[in-house]
Amino acid sequence: MPLRAQIGDWRIYGAYHDAQQTVCLHGLVYVLSDGNLYSYNPDDTSVETYDKATVLSDFGIHSILPNAATNELVIVYTNGNIDIMDAQCNVVNLPDLKQKSLSDKTINDVLVIDGTLYVCTNSGIVCVDVAKHLFGDFYSFGENVRSIMLYDGYLYALTAQSLYKGKVGANLLDPSNWSKVRDITWLLKLRVYDGRVYALGSSAIFHISNIERFSAHSIQSGAACSNAFELNGHFFFFLKAGGVYELTDEEVVTAWEGAEGIRCLDYSNNQYWAACADSGLKAYKASDSERSFTESLSSIIPDSPRRNFAYRLSMEQGQRLLVSGGAFNYPGVRRMATAMKYEDNKWTTFDEAEPLAEVGSTAYLNATDIVQDPKDPEHHWVSLSRSGLYEFKDYKLVNHFTYDNSPLATILPENANPHLYVRITALAFDSQNNLWMCNNETHTIFRMLLSNGTWNSYYISEIDSFTTFDRTIFDRRGWAWTNSRRTAPGTTAGFVVIDTNGNPSNPSGFKHRFIGTFSNQDGRSYSPTLFFCIKEDLDGAMWFGCQSGLFVSYDPSKVFNSDFTLTQIKVPRNDGSNLADYLLSDVPVSCIAIDGGNRKWIGTNGNGVYLISADGLEQLQHFTVENSPLTSNTIYDIAIDGKTGEVYFATDAGLVSYRGDATDPAATLEKGNVRVFPNPVRPDYNGPITITGLAYNTNVKIVNASGRLVAEGTSVGGQFSWNGCLTNGQHVASGIYYVLAADEQGNNGVAAKFLVVKD
Repeated sequence: MPLRAQIGDWRIYGAYHDAQQTVCLHGLVYVLSDGNLYSYNPDDTSVETYDKATVLSDFGIHSILPNAATNELVIVYTNGNIDIMDAQCNVVNLPDLKQKSLSDKTINDVLVIDGTLYVCTNSGIVCVDVAKHLFGDFYSFGENVRSIMLYDGYLYALTAQSLYKGKVGANLLDPSNWSKVRDITWLLKLRVYDGRVYALGSSAIFHISNIERFSAHSIQSGAACSNAFELNGHFFFFLKAGGVYELTDEEVVTAWEGAEGIRCLDYSNNQYWAACADSGLKAYKASDSERSFTESLSSIIPDSPRRNFAYRLSMEQGQRLLVSGGAFNYPGVRRMATAMKYEDNKWTTFDEAEPLAEVGSTAYLNATDIVQDPKDPEHHWVSLSRSGLYEFKDYKLVNHFTYDNSPLATILPENANPHLYVRITALAFDSQNNLWMCNNETHTIFRMLLSNGTWNSYYISEIDSFTTFDRTIFDRRGWAWTNSRRTAPGTTAGFVVIDTNGNPSNPSGFKHRFIGTFSNQDGRSYSPTLFFCIKEDLDGAMWFGCQSGLFVSYDPSKVFNSDFTLTQIKVPRNDGSNLADYLLSDVPVSCIAIDGGNRKWIGTNGNGVYLISADGLEQLQHFTVENSPLTSNTIYDIAIDGKTGEVYFATDAGLVSYRGDATDPAATLEKGNVRVFPNPVRPDYNGPITITGLAYNTNVKIVNASGRLVAEGTSVGGQFSWNGCLTNGQHVASGIYYVLAADEQGNNGVAAKFLVVKD
């Protein structure tokens, strides 16, 4: 992962592995995939992605549509937000629907008809003048609106219960100007082709021969259609399961050969451009006479994560990011057990075919953690809250440990499918390379797969059968700390600490304590219903995140004392009142990461990300969906690349990163390690000038060629950033500048020089 150009840069790692729509416009082929947007240029074969960190206004796209009259791409997001993008990637954002107070903004159908965008939602129909970039009318029917069409001078609105019509030009804001054609519940979409009306049902296509009497007859049954529209002189129907059918003028439905897997088509430059689900974008030549497609370009997919979900992050070898995409096995949460590696700007997805072949799609769900063997960088372990522990070598499955081939237990041994209930979380290696894990909802929660291949366990009566142990960390003493995430019947949220007595392979010498209720320094008692995370900082203090906020123990070795308390940092109000407030009080802290400057990155459940100073007294940043490219305010995990300062955020809407200004400090200050970036500083560069390779709390002075001091400060971890300006805010002149650095004791001084070039 090379150093990025500028501190403060954001990057969104969107998935592009489920192509659903194509639009040919601006000489490009735009593809909607996994709710994200990319384009392919047939002339130079280049691929470009678009997201909230670059040109778009939001995340999670529902539909893309062309507006031929203005040559613009209409982008409709699932939350109701709308972008209109021209050929130069200039974007006009129309947030009215997103901001509008409606009971249900679920989008069912989107069409552009004669320059008007119609968005059919569960609350009504929204009209947008695309050319003028203005919202127009909103039609409410008191029912979910499934589809709309313009036919014979009338707008027809199909709701979940009925079909309505309103004359074009009439005041359709007045409900009395809409009349019910008939009650109907079994249609999903309406389409018009060559003066005829067609409707898509859940398992058939219908021709509506008389709209007023609603005479309808099925012309194709047994096929669930996702869409239908005219393209290159043909009227195509697209099946949800993949495949393309044409309806001829004689109303004969004919399947096109070679169309398996196609979800959508557009036509440009004598080729059909197809969205083909996990095969990405493909191009086809077509034989109209034989009604067949022949593939001419296959599988254009930007390098990207497999799915838009990141749950647990692990930074290995300094610059290798491991990502597991899953969740606890809460009711209704069923996510494919995604395991991925991001290294050198490339994504690798761990093999899914073999696990799926072994246990099936109902079992290979909800990956909770991923770790790397400390002795072998190509050896990994993935835990599932559904079906046990999976071992990968060179990203291929080599072992699967479950209830019938290991001590791991199923919570429902008498169930017909006991393998679906082996709930494993909280993977962590100890100092002797033993792999620890939590076997949730069983009598013995803690299990260890020893480095010699044998198993061990540690029974704790206080947590027998607890449901959701989440993360395990080992502190500098070798003690294990694990949080119990939530209070459930018969269980308590809190944390367990295990003193391994210097020998993590021998549980007989362990001692432990479980804490579910604790007090702060003021005697205030807490029993959180949600306890999310524990993290040790560079000074050995232990930080805790729970539903009640952020807590710290400056001497965690006292955890076994009966009077052990946690501290809530008090931040002075500085308003003359001499009062202070608890830091992040009642903010649900979901994850914590420590950067090279010992600052705390705090992820929350619903409030985005905070960056606080090393002592916790100063809030340095607060990023949310509203003020940054974050894709969600729900943060599951944070990992930091200590070499570059890149901070990664795992969210329920995918992975995002921010280029921070702190790196891991060098052990000692040495001239050969110190670098200035960029060097030279060219006229078109407006970002910070960064000095890397420094020791912790290095004193930095920047002087010009005549020795005049122009800037000074202290490194954040191993890095110091300067905006290139004097104290009065004026940019420095062209010339040679020197970095003079010394460690915090004033010793081991080093120097480096760089060039500033101005116009």
